[in-house]
Amino acid sequence: MGVIAPNLAYHYWSLGIKPAGKTAPEQPLIMIPGTEFEPEKEIEHEEDKGHTGGSSLTMGMYRKKAASSPGYEDKARYQQGWEDYWYLLFGHVTGPDPAIAGATKAKKYVFAVDVVNPSDPPLCTLYNGYAKTANDAYVYDNCMLNELEVKFKNDEPMSIAPKFVSDYPQFKQPNPARVVPTKKVKIEAGQTVLYYAPVGVTLTEANKAQYAFPCVIEGNVKVNNNAESEPCGGDDFGTETKNMGIRESEGGFTIPWTEQTKWIQTEYESGTTDGTKVSSEPLRKQILIESIGPQIETVTSTDIFHKTAILIPDVTITKCDSPQSGDERKSIETEFKINDESLASFMTVEIISELANLHIGTI
Repeated sequence: MGVIAPNLAYHYWSLGIKPAGKTAPEQPLIMIPGTEFEPEKEIEHEEDKGHTGGSSLTMGMYRKKAASSPGYEDKARYQQGWEDYWYLLFGHVTGPDPAIAGATKAKKYVFAVDVVNPSDPPLCTLYNGYAKTANDAYVYDNCMLNELEVKFKNDEPMSIAPKFVSDYPQFKQPNPARVVPTKKVKIEAGQTVLYYAPVGVTLTEANKAQYAFPCVIEGNVKVNNNAESEPCGGDDFGTETKNMGIRESEGGFTIPWTEQTKWIQTEYESGTTDGTKVSSEPLRKQILIESIGPQIETVTSTDIFHKTAILIPDVTITKCDSPQSGDERKSIETEFKINDESLASFMTVEIISELANLHIGTI
């Protein structure tokens, strides 16, 4: 009799943030309905070489290291990891607080690097379960968020791609519970506006419209901590010590080339919006990426909406160019590197959602 091989679609994953001091794996506190999970498990072997009186110098191999760098991609979903990723990236949060006085549902979180009292990034436990069977989950413990990339397009929902450094996973573990929020909200196409302003300008509701690019074809922001893991004496094989590297942060966006937008290319090349010669000075700007979603509640005639605001106060523009041939729509492609002088957070993320608390476990 033939057998049926189960489908890969039975795989699913969950996440729980470990409180400081917890050594055991955290419970699966929220399910992440993502795509394209990449375990990147590695068992590193080393050749055992030596002179043994024979013709072969390779006597065998031994295992040197076992680690993993799991990652995946998902939509930017409120209450399903979106808020948690920023805490894992920055290691510091203010909130949750009522979005405004009197709000009972809408909670505000502000994520940023605490430059006065810096701390190690929090760790989490990532589960990859297999719903077809009872005990086929992989448990990736002591995960440190190493890389986070946000992508947005004018015709697709915003996406998020976290990548971790982790211990080698425990396997044949009980499948995690599938915990989901009662209200499912993601950042949809058409909800995101990019603001492009001079460094030092305080963007407010009153002035930010003049800096807006409401039609962004696509864009991205990526933070890479360049973290590494290595075995440490006394640790079990497969348990790794994590080391932060030099953080690299960058991004880019593409907008249509129009009479209203073409000035940004001139400003990049010359330093002014009406220049004609290239400048020797780099161009520094600030960028705000803001998404407004569905309404959460109304408090004393004030409507409160889901919101994400990613403020990058200081970037160096490294490319701003428009193709000069072809048959496609004329556009302007811009790339930037994020500056980080350690005097303030290199990025601040404000989120308003219905998440009562981050998915942090207990000891």
